[in-house]
Amino acid sequence: MRNKHLIFGLGILLLSFAHLQSAQAQKAGIGLRVGGYSAGISGKYFFRDAVAFEGILGTGLGRRGFQLTGLFELHAPAFAVPGLQWFYGGGAHVGAFRGRYYFKPSNKHYVESYDRNLATVGIDGIVGLEYQITEIPISLGVDFKPFIETNRAGLFLYGDGALTVRYTF
Repeated sequence: MRNKHLIFGLGILLLSFAHLQSAQAQKAGIGLRVGGYSAGISGKYFFRDAVAFEGILGTGLGRRGFQLTGLFELHAPAFAVPGLQWFYGGGAHVGAFRGRYYFKPSNKHYVESYDRNLATVGIDGIVGLEYQITEIPISLGVDFKPFIETNRAGLFLYGDGALTVRYTF
C-alpha cells in the first residue's frame, strides 16, 4: 500500500515537472504565515515564471526563538483553475531557541538544556497550493513543510503545516 502511494506521488510530481508553466501575475509578495513551527513573516520572489524563492522568518511556535528559512519552489497549474497553483521545493534553515522552550518537560534533554541557548540548522521540503485572487493583489496558500533539524541534543524530524496570506506586487 505504501509503495502505491509513493508511486502515485512520484507520478504527480513528474507530471508537474512536465507542465512547468505559470499563470503568475505577481512578481513578489510579502505576508504572514500562520500555524506551524515557522509561523511568522513570509516573502516570495519569482525570478522566473514558475520558479520562486521564499524566505520565512519564523518565531518557532512558542519556542521563544527564531527560525530563518530559505526555500526554492517550483510552481505548476493545479486542477485547471485560473490562479491556483501547486508548488513544491526545498531549502534550509537556521535558528536559535532557549532549551526550556524547545523541549517538552518529558524530553530527556529538557533539564540539561533548560538555561542554554540552542543553535539549530536543518533541511526543509515544502509542498502546497497557492491561489492568486485576480481582483485584488492577495494570494492565499496552504502548505506542508517537513524538516529535519539538528542541534547539540540530536537530530529531530518535524511536520510543519501552515496558511499563508500575502500581498502581491
